Amino acid sequence: MTRGVAVGRGSAQVAVVAPGARGAEPGLLRRADAAGQRLFRELVVSRIAWSAVSEASRLVAVDVVAFSVRVAGCDHPQPCHLHHCHDHLEVRAVLGNRGPRLPGLRLADGEGVGGRVLRTGAPVAVRAYGMAPFDPDLVALVTEEEGIRSVVGVPVSFGGEVRGVLHAGLRHGGGVGPAAVEALSRLCTYAGAAMAAARDRARVEEVAALRERRRLARALHDEFGQRLFGIGVTGGLARESAAAGRPDLVAHLAGLERQIAGASAALRATLRALDRPSAPAGALAVKLREDAAAFSARTGVASHLLVLGEPAPIDEAREDLLVRVVQEGLRNVERHARAHEVVVTLAFGRGTVELVVQDDGAGLSPGIGGNGVGLGMLREEVGRLGGDARLARNEDAGCTLRTRLPLG
Repeated sequence: MTRGVAVGRGSAQVAVVAPGARGAEPGLLRRADAAGQRLFRELVVSRIAWSAVSEASRLVAVDVVAFSVRVAGCDHPQPCHLHHCHDHLEVRAVLGNRGPRLPGLRLADGEGVGGRVLRTGAPVAVRAYGMAPFDPDLVALVTEEEGIRSVVGVPVSFGGEVRGVLHAGLRHGGGVGPAAVEALSRLCTYAGAAMAAARDRARVEEVAALRERRRLARALHDEFGQRLFGIGVTGGLARESAAAGRPDLVAHLAGLERQIAGASAALRATLRALDRPSAPAGALAVKLREDAAAFSARTGVASHLLVLGEPAPIDEAREDLLVRVVQEGLRNVERHARAHEVVVTLAFGRGTVELVVQDDGAGLSPGIGGNGVGLGMLREEVGRLGGDARLARNEDAGCTLRTRLPLG
């Protein structure tokens, strides 16, 4: 059942699907629940988007599935965190498309099916997209380039806020039925909760990184503030002695030399202490976070670090090797992937540590195939420590570099 909200050219109708529409079989809804629960496996927005379109394509019979997220459409410095500026949708994941223009497509509030969903907060269906009252360029993209005849958009919401839209399209006659819409709505309920959890996790990571920076600042200030002050005082006395030609100049210079040597030794000791904090695996997580942050600053590609499981002690050789694996993985993403987001996962198991670098880019390029010189050398080192490293193309998009090492 639908409730019409606008009528386009000819027989086309843009309709908001009534909240009371039902018809899905219990088995379909159970499958939707199971699919939705799987979205919580990786709490990163890009992975949720790809997982959602993959699950939707298996859940209902449609030709094209896309997932768009709410983004800022303002001219403020990005990322803009003002809520009222997030009035656009951007397509982040697509399955079944024929051309290259759907990924990255932006829709303003009220524009197209997605924009109508963003405005109304309810599912919106168009049975004859070619006759819909939308922008002609958008209609041509959907109908002529993609061959799509009917589209339904389902809101991905949490806490009463639309955070994204799941789009489903058919290339044959008719439209997506109410049972399928209900199943997709159930899936989107889980997707909205997963996106909210991903945002919360990102904020927790930001707070943890801020606390770590403050800890480093306090440690450096407490250790070197007084030493540097003393060096400055002694240097001033040496300058005065030199200007006056006093014989105590040599004594002041010797004292300055001792103070500098003491500061240098203290710096080395502080760096060793900071490099290996008391918390197990703390140093490794800090190093990986720094590498990910440097990668994002250099490339503009979003990166995230997840630490899973109970951290366990790691010897220096394995720690250094894992850091180099991440650096090599990020370099490959930068050179070849054309990715929008990268996720680095450090997972501790019983007697093992696993490091995974995932991206949502173009996948393995011809001639690379995981056999690059840098990765090949690292794979040999991992093998000498009893582990393995593999680079493989993901089912949806991008690549995964997975390295597993025994801790013993």
